[in-house]
Amino acid sequence: MSKLPTVTIIHAPTREEWADIAGCIWIGALEGGSNHWIEGIHTNGNDLKSGYEIVDKNFEVVIHVEDYEPVRWYRNAFDVILDGITLLDGKRQVQVFEDIGQLDAYDYDLIIQLGVFGKEVFC
Repeated sequence: MSKLPTVTIIHAPTREEWADIAGCIWIGALEGGSNHWIEGIHTNGNDLKSGYEIVDKNFEVVIHVEDYEPVRWYRNAFDVILDGITLLDGKRQVQVFEDIGQLDAYDYDLIIQLGVFGKEVFC
């Protein structure tokens, strides 16, 4: 059997679309998806519920995870979203850009874990 072709889809969201995506993912993760492993997050006064602030400032977040080494993970808020989306499977990537409402708390958590750790650590 010959190798099947691969199709790559490129998305170029606007600032407003990125703000919506980033806000949805962080809010969904913190309100239910990731609270089973995140002990706390420090944002130095920045707002993880503001998609525009996440996109425009890409501020540092310090994520406290008690049962994992290291205990504190230093990342930038928007970078976590970008890295997490990049590592998602193709079906979920499409949903992020075309209908984020189809994602649930597990999906938001998965994006955060992929963006922080590079893999799913907490199931």
